[in-house]
Amino acid sequence: MATLNSWIKRLVGSADEESQSSDELQAVDDRIGFEASLEDAEVIGRSPLSYIAAGESISSFVGKQITSKLAEYGLEEIEPDEWYPLQVPLAMLYDMRDEYGDVRMRNMGQNVPEHVEFPPDLSEVDNALRAIDTAYHQNHRGSEIGSYEFQQEGPNAGVMTCENPYPCEFDKGLIKGVAKKFADNPVQVEEVGDQCRSDGDHRCEYRVEWL
Repeated sequence: MATLNSWIKRLVGSADEESQSSDELQAVDDRIGFEASLEDAEVIGRSPLSYIAAGESISSFVGKQITSKLAEYGLEEIEPDEWYPLQVPLAMLYDMRDEYGDVRMRNMGQNVPEHVEFPPDLSEVDNALRAIDTAYHQNHRGSEIGSYEFQQEGPNAGVMTCENPYPCEFDKGLIKGVAKKFADNPVQVEEVGDQCRSDGDHRCEYRVEWL
């Protein structure tokens, strides 16, 4: 199993550089209100590969930027079924958010569902939204990785609670992308509730309507 320290050691060659790289990864904690230790958190390779593909769907430039930033943190030659430290793709996503803004981050999230496999028997929007949490736990592991919880409110609406370390706008786009994949009508996603991770809170809530 590849640990965070082993990846850092592969990335750098001296104690000073190792300390600097560790600080860069730990900076993820300052970018979101979700409070959990990510030391043992890992993500399977097909997830960061889907982020690269989602970026390429926006433009070849974005895809190259994602690949470059992952490489900066030591994540190169990604194998789909290998496990990697979750802090690495998170650091990449927050860098992309900070450099290119919320709209691009939302577009990235919305494009991810086009590059992942869904169960063949999944056809309803509400079930697809519930399946986000199942897929999340299949592709992530660790003691405190968080969750996605969907509660339906009527035949064509519901609320998704995101309590995880991913950027808010990435989650908002992901939710819309999943709903659009299975909806016959337009989809709206709006943040509701009195908390937001970007403000230092622990979770975000999104109302989803497929009209």
